[in-house]
Amino acid sequence: MYSELNKKLDEAQQKIYRLNKIDSILKELRNDETELNHKVYELKKVLDKENLDVEKLNKKNIVSIFYSVTGKLEEKKCEEQREALSAKLKYDQANYDLEYIKTEISKLIEEKEGYKDSINEYNCLYLQKKELLINSDEGSANKILEITHKTDDSKRNLKELKEAISAGIAAVNSLDAALNSLSSAKGWGTWDLLGGGLISDLAKHSHLDNAMNEVDLAHSKIREFKSELADVKINYDIKFETDGFGKFADFFFDGLIADWYMQSKINNSYESVSNVKNHVNSVLYKLQQLKEQETLNVERLENELKSIIVKS
Repeated sequence: MYSELNKKLDEAQQKIYRLNKIDSILKELRNDETELNHKVYELKKVLDKENLDVEKLNKKNIVSIFYSVTGKLEEKKCEEQREALSAKLKYDQANYDLEYIKTEISKLIEEKEGYKDSINEYNCLYLQKKELLINSDEGSANKILEITHKTDDSKRNLKELKEAISAGIAAVNSLDAALNSLSSAKGWGTWDLLGGGLISDLAKHSHLDNAMNEVDLAHSKIREFKSELADVKINYDIKFETDGFGKFADFFFDGLIADWYMQSKINNSYESVSNVKNHVNSVLYKLQQLKEQETLNVERLENELKSIIVKS
């Protein structure tokens, strides 16, 4: 009797869920956009300063003359060039992240337009079904509607939890890939310290290049994970801090340019990525617990609804 109406109600409700999710993600992305705008501004100042330092050393002035007289001009030039390149990598990465977020915001705003009438659509269908239920069985109508609403809400949250868990697993996998490359680099770095020569040096830097690419991918996956968490209803606080990852990324850029052959640099990078992975796994563990609770809640509500319908 109600199958067609129920189908339309479900479709309208899915649109509302998507609308709410878009709002949650947009809120997170706009916060990230504000932070990145500030970061880009600050990094641009650092980049301009580093470029100016390089420029000063390439011209004849009191600074370049001083280092020339002390025999350290070329060494100082190399140092300043490394710092300028490191600053440029950080600035370019922040700009890339900012443009990515702006693009995502634009896409979501455009998608949101398609759901602007979904709430009114759902309310009309809901009232229509309520009238039908009241006319057929006033005693159980409100209870059926109440439990149906709770069940749908619980199912939606279960779906969001599954999506968040999937995004978290993808983030862990990308961090594992970076750890594998850094682990290989550690091994070749140790061989290098023991006199491995050119081959071990090239192999080490190849693994570091791979780690750099995988860290970039992990950054995107962690951002997606954070966005998925924004729309999950939770009954206790789950905080996902990305500061550690940001500090690691900056350290990675510094280390990439300045003395990557130092084994301690590779070891520190490995530890930083490992800490981020542990944090993601900690959040995933809590999400798995919530998923189990929500699954049981859905089963309980569905059984309660069946019982009312059978007895009505």
